[in-house]
Parts: sequence; C-alpha cells; structure tokens
Amino acid sequence: MDDEFVMMQSTILASADPMQHILPHPIFSIGPFLFTNHMLMLVITAVLMLLIFPPMARNYPLVPTGMRNFFESVMEFIRESVARPALHHHTDKFMPFIWTLFFFILINNLLGILPLDALSIVILGRGHLFGTATAGLSVTVGLAIVAFIAIHVSGLMEQIHHQQLHGRSGIGAVIMGFVKYMQSFVPQIPGVTGIVLFPFLFLLEMIGVAVKPFALAIRLFANMMAGHIVLASLLLLIPVIKGLSEVGIAAPTIVGCAALNCLELFVAFLQAYIFTFLTCMFIGAAVSPEH
Repeated sequence: MDDEFVMMQSTILASADPMQHILPHPIFSIGPFLFTNHMLMLVITAVLMLLIFPPMARNYPLVPTGMRNFFESVMEFIRESVARPALHHHTDKFMPFIWTLFFFILINNLLGILPLDALSIVILGRGHLFGTATAGLSVTVGLAIVAFIAIHVSGLMEQIHHQQLHGRSGIGAVIMGFVKYMQSFVPQIPGVTGIVLFPFLFLLEMIGVAVKPFALAIRLFANMMAGHIVLASLLLLIPVIKGLSEVGIAAPTIVGCAALNCLELFVAFLQAYIFTFLTCMFIGAAVSPEH
C-alpha cells in the first residue's frame, strides 16, 4: 500500500510542470489574434498606471502625504540618483519616458508575485488567467525594443540638432547628423592606424548595439522566471516528501517559500531599477558620446 502511495505521488509530481504558471496561456482569440494572460497583465498594469499617475499629477497638493509622498520619493530617487548621473542636462527631457518605463516594469513584477491565478481558480474555476508578464521573453524583448528605439532615436536627434546649430538645415542636417552619429560609435584614433582599424571597430560596436537590448531582455526575463520556478518546484515537492517520510515537511517548505517570496519582492524592485539604470546609461552615451 505504501509503495502504491509513493508511486501515485511520484506520478503527480512528474506530471506537474513548474513552468506552467509562468508560460503565456491563451484566454481568447479573434481570428489570428491570440490574447494571452501576459497581455492581460500588461493591460492591467497600463490601467493601474492611468488610474494612479494622471489624477495624482492633476490634484497635486502643496505638501504631499501618504501614497503621493511615496511615489514622489521614488520618482525623485530615479531622477536624481539614476537618470541625472548619466543624462546630465538632458535629464528632465527624458524623465517622462524613464518614469513610465520604471513603474511599468515594477508594477508588472509586483503583480506577478500576487497569487492572482490561485484566486481565479477558487472564484472563477479557471486557472492561467493571470501570470508574471515580465517572466515572458516576448514581453521583455518588447520592452528592450522600446528602449532600443528610444536610445538611438534620441542620439540621432541630438546629432541632427547639433548640425542645425552649425548652420545646416533640411536633408543636409539629417544626413550629416546620421553620419556623425555612426562615427560616434567608434573611438577616434589618429593617423593611418585609425583608418585601418575603423571597419573592425565599427563592426564590433554594431555587435554591441545589438547585444545591449538583448542583454536587457534576457536579464529581466531570466531573473523574474527563475524565482517563480524555484517556488513552484519547492511546493511541488511537498506531496512526495510527505509521502516518503513521517516527518512533516510541508510546514518548513512553506516557510522557505515565504522567505523566497520576500526575496522575490526585493528582486521585483531591483530588476526594475537595473533595467531603468542601464537604459539611462545607454541613452546618456547616445546623446553625449563625448562623455
């Protein structure tokens, strides 16, 4: 009888997949368009941001209190400690984008920690309606593409503006701005050595241009995915270990999962900070290549 019980529990564990709660799952489809739970989480995040920030900005008191004070402190930290050291006098111009990027990632990370999917099973009788959007590679790649566009459009526009200040206008300013922006990727080496090395250095820099957004996407995706997989794996071990031993294993395992959830909370803030910090660094390098 005990052997049958152990075999049954092992079968349950083998059939369970800790990846299921982080993979995208379809909710409905309209023709070729497939709406997934990750898309739903992105929509929920966007709605929350629209409900929080525009009303807060319109009805801003002279002395902020409560949640306004919290958000102002976070925004001040992002501007002064994250963006300004990289962007210098360009800081205020980019803050709407930087703040939006940071809070969009942070809220998605925090929503992924909440047991929304478990509640949907209890209340609606259906799972996989919610999830961690930033644990999906397609979402993090999308965020990295947005950052990539912001980085290089900003750098190109800065070079075009620089050409306009020096008397060029129209298509001439655009062409020279593009040329100067491409040249800014390569360190200036005088003499014949610089001419010979220019193609190789340019190729290496272009590889770096492609790798930077890829690194942003993989870092956020891997860190958010790993924590959830570890938590799911620990919880899935409870029935098997309980069956193999008379000692209660469930309680310490759940305590460990609670501790890991606290770590996940820290990681949620940390990954939003790192993504925003690196984006600021890349934008700063694009708009001020002389630094």
